[in-house]
Amino acid sequence: MSETMRAAFVKAPFQVQLREVPIPEVKPGWILVKVEACGICGTDLHTLRSASDWSPLGHEIVGVATKVGAGVRSVREGDKVALESGSFCHTCAACRDGRVDLCNTGPNYWSNPTLGFAEYILAPEEGAVVFDGLEWEQAVLVEPMGVALDMVYTADIRPGHDVLVVGMGPIGLMAVALVRRVGAGRVYAAHSRRGRRMEAAKAMGADEVFCTQEWPISCFPYRKRRVAGGAPREHVVDRALVTAPPRVIPETLQVLNYGGILSFIGIDWGEGQKITIPADDFHFNKAQLRASFASPALYFPTCLQMLRDGWIASDLVISHVMPLERLEEAFILLRDDSANTLKVVIKP
Repeated sequence: MSETMRAAFVKAPFQVQLREVPIPEVKPGWILVKVEACGICGTDLHTLRSASDWSPLGHEIVGVATKVGAGVRSVREGDKVALESGSFCHTCAACRDGRVDLCNTGPNYWSNPTLGFAEYILAPEEGAVVFDGLEWEQAVLVEPMGVALDMVYTADIRPGHDVLVVGMGPIGLMAVALVRRVGAGRVYAAHSRRGRRMEAAKAMGADEVFCTQEWPISCFPYRKRRVAGGAPREHVVDRALVTAPPRVIPETLQVLNYGGILSFIGIDWGEGQKITIPADDFHFNKAQLRASFASPALYFPTCLQMLRDGWIASDLVISHVMPLERLEEAFILLRDDSANTLKVVIKP
């Protein structure tokens, strides 16, 4: 094995450097992973717009364990692994109370000098999930799929619920497929621009797909929904999942049925993160607004099995597979043609 590797560093505005850096030395409790694929996440684009200094990037990582440190028992050299972007510690009060989803002290790789857009990465044993039976281009979806699944769980979607998914990025598309699989009554998919993403939403199982430039979210003719003990309500949904920026949340709340739940992961910075909602309407509709924040990264074993079982058609989510030396081109493609560019996967 060579003593050096290629690793990418990024800086605003949309600059990428490939550097030759030392391959990390494995340490006790950690593993050295040869990166076979790393997906570009929407949050990576925020870094490309804001990072004032050169930074490593990439957290949707699958690869092969090439070395294991002392004390590692669950991973062997040669194993295919998917890397959680954060795990849980097992010892904090939240973990001991059975709420591992609230742990924020678990081991992770974020302090590494290089991340997923590199030929190798060091990862803690706790965050390495061994798998088989999947191609790299399938397995690389496990991290964003876990985010989509967390949204579904957070919204408490049950069979028969009518569901609106706003934002047809990769996570929104996978959310459409998941809510269809769990027995949603009618699935609506909304996106801001026509193009490949809207076509993929239909193929993923959405009953109706609409462009919000043509049909505002609050004006789309959703079907009537019954309120327990009351008359049907016009044009509402029981659950909403928002992967778009927060500014769409107030309008989406307007179409929630009585007792409806909105789960969101869409984020923004500065003024874009601020929203205003009418508190009385929210209160008297018994609505709930729930934040889905999949950290630590959970559900990897479940999502890997779902991928093996064909719950997600990876070819509908992944639009481009590109080598590491074309990383800057990949970022610009996502920035400039987001209507037709879906998940871009980098293969070092």
